[in-house]
Amino acid sequence: MKLRGHHLICILGYRGLGYSQEYVDNMTRIVEQLRPSTLLWICSEPDDICAPCPFLGEKGCQERGPGSEEVVRNRDLAVMERLGIAAGDSIPWGEVKERIRRCISPEDLVDICQDCQWLPQGYCEEGLHKLRG
Repeated sequence: MKLRGHHLICILGYRGLGYSQEYVDNMTRIVEQLRPSTLLWICSEPDDICAPCPFLGEKGCQERGPGSEEVVRNRDLAVMERLGIAAGDSIPWGEVKERIRRCISPEDLVDICQDCQWLPQGYCEEGLHKLRG
């Protein structure tokens, strides 16, 4: 499964909402498939979650116009840096969750996800709190 860096956090806060019904159906399917042993290929480009997104264009994310992909890529890189992983790495979901638990606090989301439309909903923050137990 190919996932971009910031989606590793989004998955924790996923509540069955998204940009279109196709997007929601796809994300739900991906989240339901994740097991601790599921091998993820990490990237900083459109991934398996992005595939049916209505904002996906030839140059990546276009949610907020032409500069959107760069903003999203920077979010990917911020997550990957905190987790000590790089684009192209393959890592099991269970290891990703453990690294997130150790390396990313709910307070970090303000810096990582400052311009994300989902941040004010608090879903990812709740997901991080739950992961950290």
